[in-house]
Amino acid sequence: MIQTPIVLNDVRRDPGRVLAANAAASLLDLDDGVLCLEFHSKGNTLDGDILEVWEHANRSIPGAYKGLVVGNQGKHFSFGANLRWLLSLLDALKDDRALFREGGKRFQRLTSGMRSVPFPTVAAPFNLTVGGGLELSLYADRVQAHAGLQASLPEAAVGILPDLGGTSELYARCVEATGDPAQGLRQAFETIAYAKRSKDAGDARALNFLAAHDRITNDLPLLISDAKMRVLELAENYIAPPHRTAIPVLGDLGYAAVQRAIDAARASGAASEYDAQIGRAIARVMTGGPGPARTVSHDELLDLETEYFETLVWNPKTQDRMRNMLSTGTPLRN
Repeated sequence: MIQTPIVLNDVRRDPGRVLAANAAASLLDLDDGVLCLEFHSKGNTLDGDILEVWEHANRSIPGAYKGLVVGNQGKHFSFGANLRWLLSLLDALKDDRALFREGGKRFQRLTSGMRSVPFPTVAAPFNLTVGGGLELSLYADRVQAHAGLQASLPEAAVGILPDLGGTSELYARCVEATGDPAQGLRQAFETIAYAKRSKDAGDARALNFLAAHDRITNDLPLLISDAKMRVLELAENYIAPPHRTAIPVLGDLGYAAVQRAIDAARASGAASEYDAQIGRAIARVMTGGPGPARTVSHDELLDLETEYFETLVWNPKTQDRMRNMLSTGTPLRN
């Protein structure tokens, strides 16, 4: 079957096909019962405006539409969370950590909820797909990626860890891929701590950013059309898969092994003391927090992501890193 490219700008010109919109995102009707959550903020970064349209999509689709594509036709899929928005939020809350946690969990529920909403979701990432943009793709039922996908989780460079489900999901995928919690821990930790970026979609698969069932589109103009077709394939008799309930974690023994690697990097000068603190937070999430080796639910790991993210994001050194990235475009090694 010959696919016809979908052009989102053309879709948006028909007011009847724009179901919701604000400065950062639109919810578009692609016809045949498929909607598209389109980002169009600067850099397609994720912020509160995008959350509003996203939540509208989740309310609108059940019983009325078949499923959702998350995609856009900008220069890049997404640069991740909007750091300027995050800093302004921290400033506005004046150390009200309970309110901040409520907002953070709202965001995390949307990304990780890509897997549990009662309709199929397909992410269509391409070119640079960073941080939260990659995290939501990890939780979509399927990914229809462009062949040139350059994906990474570089949050450590700005003093945080992936807290929209990325830390826990990547760890679980690496354990499943290797069949060994120790090897999976090492792979997942290194991918995040060293901000490894895929050179292309094949490399993204090797890094476990793409799963075996995810597909690749070579012709970028066809990406949204291919993602729509994937939603339609999944929609028949669709049942949302559950989150994992028994992920093996290594607890204190696994944390000690990662701690030794962090200490060696610190001693050699390859990592600053604050780099080491960030690394320890990532390790605590991936090892399930303090305690013995055991199995935990994915929800438990998501809560750990939130907890350790908060220990970092309120630290002035993290906020200095964020401001430096915004002003210079380069990481601050403080």
